[in-house]
Amino acid sequence: MTVDGAIEAAACPGALRPALQSCLSGDLPAASALVQLLIRAESGQALTTLLDTLDAVIAADQIAPRRRLQALRRMHAEHPAAWATVHAVLHEVRHDATARDEAATVKAFAEAFDRAAVVSPEASVALHSFGDPGRLALATEEVVRRMDEWGLLGRDRTVLDLGCGIGRFAVALAGRVRRVLGLDISARMVVEAQRRCAGLANVELRRTSGRDLAGIANGAIDTILAADSFPYLVLGGPALVRRHVEEAARVLKPDGQLLILNYSYRGDAAADRRELADLAAVSGFRLRQAGTRPFALWDGLAFHLVRNG
Repeated sequence: MTVDGAIEAAACPGALRPALQSCLSGDLPAASALVQLLIRAESGQALTTLLDTLDAVIAADQIAPRRRLQALRRMHAEHPAAWATVHAVLHEVRHDATARDEAATVKAFAEAFDRAAVVSPEASVALHSFGDPGRLALATEEVVRRMDEWGLLGRDRTVLDLGCGIGRFAVALAGRVRRVLGLDISARMVVEAQRRCAGLANVELRRTSGRDLAGIANGAIDTILAADSFPYLVLGGPALVRRHVEEAARVLKPDGQLLILNYSYRGDAAADRRELADLAAVSGFRLRQAGTRPFALWDGLAFHLVRNG
């Protein structure tokens, strides 16, 4: 029986099939697939039953898909509260909002992330952590390793962590760079980041307006990391997005790096590539990576921009 046939035989609800198919084919990391399944499943128990049924019907000679299914089942079993955690965070932080007044949008997201940080600090910044600090640390370290491989880090570099959340990247980067400046619109997130970064003398954390990068001098930054922050700028409207790209060009040194991990949550990678390519061209950047998927633990799209010299 084929994988699709097994999914059919397991009576998988239609809303869950794309994530299962992508995971079992190897196109989607298990953690990212599990997030999608948890979002769409009626309950954690319903998902457990589906995965158990699928395990019983998938053919023994489907070796790679069975291995991926086992990884998915194991991850789900290891995080029994994941369904409740994911839904609690998404109850506070909506990804389907439409652009409203810019100031009102920023204020609403700041308040939403204040509440989400209370639900689960780890899941509030990465649903694919399921609220597990160990999983979040592994995924964070993978991103930092890629940044190092791409030449974005160094002992002489100042890194701006735009949308720093609970400070997970600030902690991971502090020992690899000269200085980390973390900005976030959520007051509670900044407090949590300050707690985690206590004792790190080269880390500075600030609450930002979310409207621009005011307070940062021209050419003061070597690298900007924006992990899962641009999607909320996109929800705030094109003017907010363009202003942040232009501000990034202002605060970066010549040949400075801007790494955007996920530009939007629209589910249209081609549109994201076109839009960001246009923004790069008019803002003084050249595009080095345009929507690649360089991570094994997470399906984030990477956009690597370099400021023109």
